[in-house]
Amino acid sequence: MEKSFFARAVIFVCLILVLSSTDLFAGSRDHDGGFFLRLSAGTGYAQSAFSDPAAIKLYGASGDMNIAVGMGVLPNLVLHATLFGWSLSDPAAEVGGSSGDFPGEATLGSFGIGFTYYLMPVNMYLSGSVGFSALQVEILGAITGETDPGPAFDVTLGKEWWVGGNWGLGVAGGFGYHSVPDKDVDENWSGYSLGVRFTATLN
Repeated sequence: MEKSFFARAVIFVCLILVLSSTDLFAGSRDHDGGFFLRLSAGTGYAQSAFSDPAAIKLYGASGDMNIAVGMGVLPNLVLHATLFGWSLSDPAAEVGGSSGDFPGEATLGSFGIGFTYYLMPVNMYLSGSVGFSALQVEILGAITGETDPGPAFDVTLGKEWWVGGNWGLGVAGGFGYHSVPDKDVDENWSGYSLGVRFTATLN
């Protein structure tokens, strides 16, 4: 997963918005079907650890992102593709029992499929996605390691307020988990993330 994961995601979202711009304010305030786009980004905590041949753990405050694109299939139920992940910049590190600062970045990028179910009329939702992720680690701007794809999931609980015919703005909290195999040895990088995100949804 390249460093430009988040930049590419933003470009993709902008293209989706342009293509859907003619329908932004059509329809009523419900979730009864049609095109669905949820943009969410925020901050949180993330960690990833590796235990063999040496115990390594990277952790700290993270940038957190989750983008969902799909269609409503039943009243208040949406199925979607999901792009999600986090990035640590100069995280704390534990190596072989010693602690210090890591002069670089760790980025987890994930892609999967999921659902969102809305509880109406309060416009709260539960969303879950499963898929595959990869972890990339850089030191001083140079890529030093990248894992093979491995399983990941995200669970999100959110609340939105209508601001237009089909637009809602809100906040959400998310929990994620990953377990991705190292390319060189028979061991996985694994860990979890917690995020608080601001959201904008078109449906």
